[in-house]
Order: sequence, then structure tokens, then C-alpha cells
Amino acid sequence: MSYDLSKLPISNLLRPISEAGSALTRLDERIARSPVGEGFVERSHFTDACASLWIDGELVHLEDLVLHDATKDIRTPTHELTIARDVLRTRRRIAAQPAGWALSPEGLRGQAWPAPSSGGDGSVVSEARAEAAHDDDFGSGEDRAERNTNVFDEEFAAIDAVLA
Repeated sequence: MSYDLSKLPISNLLRPISEAGSALTRLDERIARSPVGEGFVERSHFTDACASLWIDGELVHLEDLVLHDATKDIRTPTHELTIARDVLRTRRRIAAQPAGWALSPEGLRGQAWPAPSSGGDGSVVSEARAEAAHDDDFGSGEDRAERNTNVFDEEFAAIDAVLA
């Protein structure tokens, strides 16, 4: 069944849409002022974490997520359960920040990167000059990759020694 949007009576829908928006605003304010508001928000974090995995086709039981968050698991956590806990932590982190933080560069990346740096005269340093300065301080990309490989070799050797 298809609908022709040009025949949809928008004027009849404007009032219900406006009333729904007002009701949601009032609900948000009532939750913020309610003595049980914090619990309501926390419960919504749990349900939204489960729902976000459900959208991806994964089933995580709310009870299992609550027990896993409290480190009181009654069975071995599944991969989906650990993902749901990560979603839960992310929601809590976003809720603890000021409004608009999640869409700021700090919220999206943890820091503003690549951040333009200013030179001594206040001018913005070009990206090529900033990358060259970064290479001078930390070595070129190949040098960094070689150092990382050496670090991993040492770690793997330590694991092999424990297994032996």
C-alpha cells in the first residue's frame, strides 16, 4: 500500500503534532523536578541500550543488562551484552555532560582533532607544517610503526613465556 503525500491533510495534523510536542516538553520538566526522576532517566538508559541492540537484530534481556552492570552476572556475559553495557555507559556519559556536548568536537572525538594551532604571531599554522612539527617531535609514521611493532613483539614474547 502506498500513500500519496500530496493528498495528506497536513492542516489536520498540525494541532496533534503541536500537542504531542508540548506534552513531551511537560514530561521532560516533570521528570527533572520529580523525586523519582533520576530513577526514571536511569531506567530509560537501560531500555534504550537494549533497544539499540534490538534494532541491530541482537536480543539483550533488560534483566541481564542490569545484573551485568552491577557485576552480579548469573551466567557468562555474551558479546551482545558487553556491547549493550558500552551503549549504557555512553548514554550515562552523555547525560552527565552539558547540553550540546555530544555534538561538539570534544563529544564526538574526545578532543578537537585535528585542531588548528596558532603560530607565535597568532596566525594559523598550516596542516602540513603542523604534521612536520609532529614528525619532528615523535618521528615519522614509519618510525612510529616500527616502535609499535617492537612493543607488540615484546608483549607477544611475554605471553608466549607464560604459555610455555
